[in-house]
Amino acid sequence: MNAIIFHTTTKHQSSLIVSNNFEGDKFQIKSVKKVPKSTACQMFLFGFQTVAKKTVKLQKLDIDFDKYDEIYFVSPIWAGRINAYVRQFLKDNTIKNKKIHIIANALGDNPKYFKTFKECLDPSNEVVEESVYIKGVKQ
Repeated sequence: MNAIIFHTTTKHQSSLIVSNNFEGDKFQIKSVKKVPKSTACQMFLFGFQTVAKKTVKLQKLDIDFDKYDEIYFVSPIWAGRINAYVRQFLKDNTIKNKKIHIIANALGDNPKYFKTFKECLDPSNEVVEESVYIKGVKQ
C-alpha cells in the first residue's frame, strides 16, 4: 500500500496535481502559520526558511506508517533544496524500512534537491525513484 505525502502552497496546487498521478492514501503537509498570498513574499520567506534550515511548525498528520510499504513525497524545490516543510516533516516523523519515491515539482531541474532530500531520510529506507515534474510534466 502507498502513502502519497505532498506539500504545496501555490494557488495552482501543483504538487497536489502531480500527486494525483499516483495511487494511494494522500496526506498534505501544512504549516500551522498562514501562508502569505503574494508569490514574492512566499519565495522570500520559504527560501529563507529553507536555506537557513529554520524550524517550522506543521499541522499534525495522523499517519500509521506501518500500513505502507512505499511512500511518495511530492514537493516543490525551494532554493535548490528540500523545502523547510518537508524537511521538518521528516524530522518530526520516524520513517524506516520503506521504499521511498522522491518527486520534485519545479519550474526547472535542480539535481541538488535529491541529495538534500536523501540526507533527511533514515538510512534504512531505500530510494527507488527520483523524478522531476516541470510544470506538471514528468521529465
